[in-house]
Amino acid sequence: MSVSNDSSIDIMYFLLEDLFMFSLLRCKEPGCTAYTFSGGDYCYHHSPDKEKIKEGIIEKLRNAESFADVSIAAADFRNLTLRKGIKLSGVNFSFCVFDGCVFEDTVLLSVFFDFCLFTRCAFKGIDGRYTVFSGSTFANSSINDSMVIHSNFMGIEAENCDFSGNDFYYSNFSLSRLISTSLDDCNLKRTSFRAAITKGVTFRYSNPEDAYFRKED
Repeated sequence: MSVSNDSSIDIMYFLLEDLFMFSLLRCKEPGCTAYTFSGGDYCYHHSPDKEKIKEGIIEKLRNAESFADVSIAAADFRNLTLRKGIKLSGVNFSFCVFDGCVFEDTVLLSVFFDFCLFTRCAFKGIDGRYTVFSGSTFANSSINDSMVIHSNFMGIEAENCDFSGNDFYYSNFSLSRLISTSLDDCNLKRTSFRAAITKGVTFRYSNPEDAYFRKED
């Protein structure tokens, strides 16, 4: 497990290295408020070549060295193994379903996984900064030997998961529901678990005394 320093280094890394963001233009489909795919006229779901777009994205996730500035919300990704070490920057995967997917040595910079469903997924050795998982559900999934700092897990539900061997420095698990899940050998300095429900959760060899669990902390 690597441990981050309590300094401004991470903030400078974010400002200098990650200046990417998906398009904030709204879909032109009447009544749709979703963001457009890669700055076009329509969101992923209202694009006329939706299936072709998804095939292209899967191809890039499997083979490209980097993938940035794209919004593909509410898509399904099943049995997908991303290229080892791929860098994802400013990508919006909100409301997506990931089943049997593998993220190994993946770099995540300002990536949005909010309100996603992860089943039988594995994150191994990832470098995640300013990444959003809020409102997502994790089932029979794992995050191991990773650095996921300054990231948002607020309101997640995790059951039968293994989140061991990670640096969760300054990340937020407030209002989450963690059931039969291990957070062993983790750096939890300034990690927030305020108002979280934890049942059958283990913190062996971690430092929960440096985390925030109560409202008054």
